[in-house]
Amino acid sequence: MIAVRARFDGRKIILPKTLRGGPPGEVIVVFTEAQEKENQAWLKAQEAAFARVWENDEDAVYDNL
Repeated sequence: MIAVRARFDGRKIILPKTLRGGPPGEVIVVFTEAQEKENQAWLKAQEAAFARVWENDEDAVYDNL
């Protein structure tokens, strides 16, 4: 197994020129922090929406359990 730095253009993975034409096979794709930042923003938005629904007087009884 080898690890290489490549680029994702939104549709396909662009490999370095030195690797193009290599043998077909399975790959593992790991998105770096740029993708992670988008995920974190999405999670924050979900947290805010959940808090608006959860924070109400009827559900406050569960806070003491």
